[in-house]
Amino acid sequence: MSARSWVNQLQSRPGGLRMIAVDLPGHGESDPATGAGVEQYEAVIADFLVALECGPVVVVGHSLGGSIAIELAARRPELVRGLVLIASCVRLPLIDSVGERLVGFLPGPLRRLLFFSMAKKVLFAPGAAAEAIEIAMRDLRACRPETLMADVRAARSMDLTAQAASLEVPTLVLAGARDRLTTPALAERLHALIRRSRLAIVEDVGHMLPMEAPERVNREIAAFVGSLADARPASPAVAADRPSLAGRVRAWRARLAGNRRAPTAGDTRSN
Repeated sequence: MSARSWVNQLQSRPGGLRMIAVDLPGHGESDPATGAGVEQYEAVIADFLVALECGPVVVVGHSLGGSIAIELAARRPELVRGLVLIASCVRLPLIDSVGERLVGFLPGPLRRLLFFSMAKKVLFAPGAAAEAIEIAMRDLRACRPETLMADVRAARSMDLTAQAASLEVPTLVLAGARDRLTTPALAERLHALIRRSRLAIVEDVGHMLPMEAPERVNREIAAFVGSLADARPASPAVAADRPSLAGRVRAWRARLAGNRRAPTAGDTRSN
C-alpha cells in the first residue's frame, strides 16, 4: 500500500491534527531501496522524522506499518510520543499450506490473478464498501511485484516480541473483529505485551480498518492524541526563520537525491 491508503484520515484530519503519510521505499511514488524489511523501513522513517525536526510524534501504523512503528519506538524512543497500531502484530503464526506451495508452480499471470483474488477476500470483511475495496486493490496492483514479495517475506519472518515488551510509550491497539490476517487474538497478544496499551476491537470490520471504518478510526486517533495532551510540556517558541515543514521535506529529499529519490509525503498543510 501507499500513502493513498490514508486518504480518509488525511482529508478528515481527526482532531484538527497535522498528519503526514509516507510512501515507504518501493511503495507509491518512492523508488526502491537496497533491502526491504522492518528494520530497513524503520531506519527510513527515523531519518525522515529527524530531518523534519517535528518529533516526538504520534506514529500510526497499519498492518506491517504497525510493526515498523514498534521497531521505531523501541530503537528511537525519543522520536515517538505515542503509538496507534492498527491491525498489527508482533509475529504471524507459521502456516504451512500445501495449496500455497502449489501456487508457486503456476504461470506468472495466473499466480498474480490468484494472489489478488485471495487478497480481496482476506483483507476485507463481507459487506465492505465497494469504493474502499476499489481504492485498496488499485493501490496493491500498482505496487511493484518485487516490493509485494519483499513485504510478504518481511511479515512472515519478523518477531518483535522483545521490542513490544520493552516499550514504555502510550499505545492504542485497534483491531477488526473479522480480520482474517491479523486476528483479534494477535491484537490481544500485542496488547498484553505493551504495558501502557489500550485495546479496541471494532465489530464487523476486517483488516483494512482505515478504509472500512474511517469514522471510527478517526475518532479513536483523535481521542488517543487528546489523552496525551495534558501530559505534553509547553511548546518552545518557534524561531521565525525556521524552515516550514514542506521546506524541510524538500531539503531531506534533496539530501538523498544523489542516491535515490526519497519517500514522498502527503501533508495536510495545516498552519
